[in-house]
Amino acid sequence: MKSSEDLPLFLRRFGLEEGVLQATRPMNVGDRISTDNKHMMKYIMRKIVLSLFALCCSSAVMAQQKTRSLSVELFGAQTIAGINYDSRFNGNSGLGYRVGIGYGYGDNSGLFDQKINGVGVPLELNYLLGKKNSKLELGFGASLGVYQVKETIGYVKDTGWYPGGENTDETSPKTEFYTLSRTQFGYFLFGDIGYRYQRPNGFMFRVGVSPSFNFGDKYGLNKAAFFPYIGFGWSF
Repeated sequence: MKSSEDLPLFLRRFGLEEGVLQATRPMNVGDRISTDNKHMMKYIMRKIVLSLFALCCSSAVMAQQKTRSLSVELFGAQTIAGINYDSRFNGNSGLGYRVGIGYGYGDNSGLFDQKINGVGVPLELNYLLGKKNSKLELGFGASLGVYQVKETIGYVKDTGWYPGGENTDETSPKTEFYTLSRTQFGYFLFGDIGYRYQRPNGFMFRVGVSPSFNFGDKYGLNKAAFFPYIGFGWSF
């Protein structure tokens, strides 16, 4: 029988270690609970890491999603009333565009008295400045449309009487009027300077002024230099 001092040498001779024998001993209750706790902590940490990773990915995706909106606009580029579709190129701020359709009416009193009404399509590039829901709105675009133009033209009718002439019937000159109606293309250029409240998903509101001008040609429509606008709708 070998002594206890010779036991390690005996184990090494057979390729065994004391730790191997200890590992093969039955695990007591305390060891089992400790092992279960370690597995549980690893499981919880893994869940936390995966949840944080998913949250970061979701936030990044939300930040890249472009905000779009449908709204009703009174005055402004629509002249009377219209509907707009607006979209950001990225996120809820920065560069974007809008396109709409609306009804316009105007009354131009000059050399000829003109009444103009029709359907216009405003096209605009705009920029929203502000990281939160309240933003400064800046835009520039053109409204193109087809309009019915009614012109009332007055002219002086020659009565045949001239001072010193043979005709002694002193009839006063007469002014007569006639109306012409035609359908034509029309346009005007406009800008937007105002305030916009827009959430990534929910209620949106915009208000401001819309300066407008044209190139002075026969197709240009005249508007007030600074026309107000107000709009409200839903972003998504």
